[in-house]
Amino acid sequence: MHILYIHQHFATPQGSTGTRSYEFARRWIKSGHIVTLITGCYDIGGLDLAKGRKQVIDGINVIIVGTKYSSRQSFLRRIFSFLSFSFLCICAGMRVKNVDMIYATSTPITVGIPAIILKWLKRIPFIFEVRDQWPEVPIELGVIKNRVTARMLLWLERTIYKQSRAIVALSPGQAGGIKKVTGDKRIEVIPNSCDTDVFTPEIDGSQIRERFGWAKKLVLLHFGAMGRVNNLEFVLAAADKLGNNPAIHFVLAGNGSQKETLREKIETLKLENVEIFDALPKHELAALTAACDVSIVTIADYKILEENSANKFFDSLSAGKPVLLNYSGWQRKILEENNAGFGCDLCNLGQFMEKIKFLEAHRDEIKRMGQNARKVALEKFSRDKLAVSALKLIERKT
Repeated sequence: MHILYIHQHFATPQGSTGTRSYEFARRWIKSGHIVTLITGCYDIGGLDLAKGRKQVIDGINVIIVGTKYSSRQSFLRRIFSFLSFSFLCICAGMRVKNVDMIYATSTPITVGIPAIILKWLKRIPFIFEVRDQWPEVPIELGVIKNRVTARMLLWLERTIYKQSRAIVALSPGQAGGIKKVTGDKRIEVIPNSCDTDVFTPEIDGSQIRERFGWAKKLVLLHFGAMGRVNNLEFVLAAADKLGNNPAIHFVLAGNGSQKETLREKIETLKLENVEIFDALPKHELAALTAACDVSIVTIADYKILEENSANKFFDSLSAGKPVLLNYSGWQRKILEENNAGFGCDLCNLGQFMEKIKFLEAHRDEIKRMGQNARKVALEKFSRDKLAVSALKLIERKT
């Protein structure tokens, strides 16, 4: 079977963001299929454009169309990026021969446009993977305020779902939200998976701790995007309320639209227990994760975000690190049922600080929770198993 994979924000392990599409595609190839992937120019995706617009990466036929994207772009510039990618993807997709199935993954939701057009022109079905439920999330966050734009995007969402053969959701809550829109359409829950080969408890982070003077401090790490939805000002508020406690240290690693604002606030509040690092390639990030004690994942104060499926959550489990959330939802349930970390009521700063104080006072418990986290990664979120689940959906005749 020849699978045409559409993912505007495709990334390889050389990048500093999630590699779900890369990992799924190469496993499908090992199962005997051909995968051609169309992507844009994502600034943290790790693609080397010097090697050309057509590359073969670990067996994946990658076509890079000339659409640049960065989380630091303005809203209008992002919209232009999304629409131009859709047009160029259609042109590139028409030149790919003998395709049997299209697998389109958001965000943005506009990747559904080339999926629909190519379905009609090539007379082949497509599966649509929902990573973030658009446009409901940006509408609720107030990013999309214009009613006409919102209605157009809601119409596009319904149309994409209707035209797809099946839908993949990354969390049970997402599946429930999608079902409200689609009715009886087939929906499979295939969450983000754990990169258990790259993020492992066997990595020695002691040299990094020594280099940065973390010594016996409790080090809490956030890695990944630094945007509005990540609500890292919540972490700074916790650091401030904890009174610049020298025994508790926060590390924020990544890039995004809020990064400079965070730097300025750290200076304003004179927070000596918070450090900011740039985004790192995966192998370097794995080493930094090994050097921390606890991984933290935070979101803004919007209920819809509790159903996210953040890569950092799964990479942290893989690394054998307890995870502390500032929200509830399905991920909190996983952590607390398996004694692998804690959640909180959404954006409850008092609860978040209590968990940090508990972890600082119970270092042995951190080790046990980390062991449980690794067990959860291996048993429940194996990338091999989840890639097989997606492939079975692709291979279904109806």
